[in-house]
Amino acid sequence: MSYTEPLRLAGILAVIICAASAPAYAEAVEPKLSGQITLLSDGIYRGVSQTDGQPQYIAGLQLAYGKVFIGTLFKSMRDRTTGVDNQTQALIGYKTAFDGYDVTARAIYKQYNGTKPGIDNAFMEYEVNVARKLAPNTTARLNLAYTPDNYGKAKEATYAEVVLEQKIWPSFSLQAGTGFRHNSGSVDYSTVLFGATYTTKHKQSVSLTFTNTDRGALGDKYGDSLFLTVSQKY
Repeated sequence: MSYTEPLRLAGILAVIICAASAPAYAEAVEPKLSGQITLLSDGIYRGVSQTDGQPQYIAGLQLAYGKVFIGTLFKSMRDRTTGVDNQTQALIGYKTAFDGYDVTARAIYKQYNGTKPGIDNAFMEYEVNVARKLAPNTTARLNLAYTPDNYGKAKEATYAEVVLEQKIWPSFSLQAGTGFRHNSGSVDYSTVLFGATYTTKHKQSVSLTFTNTDRGALGDKYGDSLFLTVSQKY
């Protein structure tokens, strides 16, 4: 596989990000390092399991300078078909806000490790996340993702998801959402989710989430899942 085009697009995005953030560098901006550790009882990602129904752990670091940030992430995985046992990421992004919208854009290089020989296991992905408050305690989020050459046999792939979050108390909220995944050369599916999240003042959170796709007949990977997520931010 050739990564010339994805890497060229990543380079263009990086230049745009740096140019757009130039005013921030003219000010006294301090770098900010943050991290997060997350444990899931089932490694659900975009509606399907990345761990064959087994627990998953994720660890990430991010360095922000003004509106620009770079980061890295590790997550455990399990797929007996391809042999993958973990994923690593390197990313660059830009975060801004205007007219009540919070916007985050990322260019992400993903590497699937431990795969059997001959499997296409590295690719670029581009994400845009938009959030807007509809009411004091209600937030809508739009998540969009695109990759020109996805993992394994899948080629061009997209994902679009809309999630509504309703804050019941300052530390407790409910979520409901729906998404659609297109995988050229692989499986298309739609997904729904319903969740509840409790967050502490020490940056800890616990979530209980139910997900479902319309392709459950293809196996447990696409079936219903009720999973627990525990996360600690630093």
